[in-house]
Amino acid sequence: MTAPGEAFGRLLLAEWTKLRSVRRWVITLFGVAALTVGVSVLAANGGSTDVNERPNFVVGPDGTAVTDGMEFVHQPITGDGSITVRVASLGKPPAERQASGGLAGSTLLPVGPWGGAGVIIKDGTRTGSAYASVLLTPAHGVRMQSNYKTDLAGEAGGGPRWLRLTRSGELITGHESADGTNWRRIGELTVPGLPREAQIGMFVSAEPEMRLLRQAGGTSVGGHAGKAVATFDNVQLSTSAGPWRADVVAMPAPPEPPGEPHKGDEGPQGDMTEANGTYTLTGTGKIGPEIPPDDMVQISLFGVLAGLMALIAVSVLFATSEYRRGMIRTTFLASPRRGRVLAAKALVLGAVTYVVGLAAAAAAFLITQPILREHGFAPPAFAKESLTDPAVVRALLLTAAFMTAVAVFSLALGTIMRRSAAAITTVIVLVILPVIVGSLLQAAPARWLMHVTLAGGFATQRAKPPSDTLVEPWSMIGPWTGLTVAGAYAGGALLLAWWLLRRRDA
Repeated sequence: MTAPGEAFGRLLLAEWTKLRSVRRWVITLFGVAALTVGVSVLAANGGSTDVNERPNFVVGPDGTAVTDGMEFVHQPITGDGSITVRVASLGKPPAERQASGGLAGSTLLPVGPWGGAGVIIKDGTRTGSAYASVLLTPAHGVRMQSNYKTDLAGEAGGGPRWLRLTRSGELITGHESADGTNWRRIGELTVPGLPREAQIGMFVSAEPEMRLLRQAGGTSVGGHAGKAVATFDNVQLSTSAGPWRADVVAMPAPPEPPGEPHKGDEGPQGDMTEANGTYTLTGTGKIGPEIPPDDMVQISLFGVLAGLMALIAVSVLFATSEYRRGMIRTTFLASPRRGRVLAAKALVLGAVTYVVGLAAAAAAFLITQPILREHGFAPPAFAKESLTDPAVVRALLLTAAFMTAVAVFSLALGTIMRRSAAAITTVIVLVILPVIVGSLLQAAPARWLMHVTLAGGFATQRAKPPSDTLVEPWSMIGPWTGLTVAGAYAGGALLLAWWLLRRRDA
């Protein structure tokens, strides 16, 4: 008597033998890799950017692209010290509240946590210099931030709010309080590049108000600089207080294209008034990362869509060819438990697809990254991506998993429909049509479409966070969400195929 495990092992071997014995299937699997790499190389050669030549950013302490603009009221500090204030109010100036308009039919993009009013210690007033701050934001509560990347969340909600920033040695500590008596620590951190002699004080900034319009397979992003007004009172400086100085930390104006007249500096314009110990600051600008939404890893994997077309065909044929030639009866005579046959096919096809997909994705990434850097996708605007970066590793592994899910779904649909042409066409439509429709829709319905269709799995290619500003609709959802959707399609189709396989005549 054969043990169940041994019998299933033989079934796996039999399905593997079938897959590798058909020469055109093997050639097609190599074609999957060739298409993935080849189309990715073509896409890399076809794209370019001049963002480093006409930057809208400055370089931060770690050499990456950042933006740094605010109204800064400050005085010098040497060594240890602290500043405590109460942010009594934070809002928009009256004229700004009444302003409206923008792209017709557009949607207002949500603002991040990188603008507000609070206290800061900074290496002078130069844009891009090292800093640490505690601030009250309009929509994200209290935050403690440093060097344009670190962002620690405090309590949610609005003001008034007491804020305190303390430097002791190399440590910067942030506290907040609702009443000025009971204090809560937000966090403690070190700030690389912050010198012993620095500037400490109050600031106000505001993220730009951006609007997005998606139509006709493209995206348009427009907007204007945000402006905020904040009042501070109960200002306490632990060191000997001197006169406060108000400065505008302004981003430099980008160079105009050749042949266009000089437009002047369009940097943030600030303002500060003081009356009876209450300071009113008006300013604009954002203090935080300035990362282009373009994802170099996603661009490197552009050819996955082409590779999937060949993969879908071989996956469907792996199921339907036995029905067309009547071989399925022989298979079921040798293994009467039909569910095991389907499971063996899925495991064999899935394993082969994952290996091929991972190898193709890794090769495409390694070949296209130097090409992309030559075409302008280079530091400081774009980080130099490496095969050892966790986000890159995740993208490659999940992309291979997505290709596996599509292959298994195609196998299951071939088993359900038993017609090669119909099954192949159906899967291709399910993959391609949502991409086309999603690129024509506004952000909300396009995002919903990616949550409920197989095309959402393309989000596995992204190494950056989701973004609404790219034309690819899958860029609006996260990679794990996309893989979950694709996995649900594959799992659901397999269950339906198993149920039908046990009830229908061979």
